[in-house]
Amino acid sequence: MDVTCLLHASPVQPVDAAEPPPIRPASDELVAHVIEFEELEPLRRDDRISPVVGTGIARTAASSDHGPGDQWLFGIRNDERVISFIWAATGYIPASENFSRSAHLGSSLNMPPHCGFLFNAWTDPEHRGRGLMANLLRSLIHEDALGLNLQDWFATTDWTNVASQSTFHKCGFQRVGRLYRVGRGRMQASVVPDLERRMKETVQLEASRQRPHIASDAPGLRWSL
Repeated sequence: MDVTCLLHASPVQPVDAAEPPPIRPASDELVAHVIEFEELEPLRRDDRISPVVGTGIARTAASSDHGPGDQWLFGIRNDERVISFIWAATGYIPASENFSRSAHLGSSLNMPPHCGFLFNAWTDPEHRGRGLMANLLRSLIHEDALGLNLQDWFATTDWTNVASQSTFHKCGFQRVGRLYRVGRGRMQASVVPDLERRMKETVQLEASRQRPHIASDAPGLRWSL
């Protein structure tokens, strides 16, 4: 079984004022920036970025006319090593890039044009607790560091990862439900959040906004609750 929490944030929603602001990096060497395609392979080859980063860059030029399946790698370096990063994507997100513990039980997403998705967030254990991931999230969501001009952002975390959920919450994300996937091979079943109902209950969104389709191409049975 694979269980993840689905989170949602909108740049127009204010960040919870009761939460303390993240620690801003004091050095120019710790400024968040896009890691381009030609940078990623040398970083991986020289062991200057965690291998969990993957290789999925489909496009690196941020623009308001982004296309389906575009991906950007956003990170923070320290002495030429990437110590924190997260992927941002638009369009179709394959199940192989949205799972918690079981790759074969991931859940694909089809994102409408006004929605983005964040995944594979990681911070070096030696640098955790410094607010690095919070800086990445706020730069992407509230400062629109990629210039994508999106209305909604979604993300998933392992349902037991309380620390990650807390970081996302401080940056304006709210939980809208859990994704359950269970099975093997073609014998699989999915239980996904009913976004139409749950988002109306938790956030005020225009009725015209489309919701992402979750696990629409997954094998086996699928329920929305």
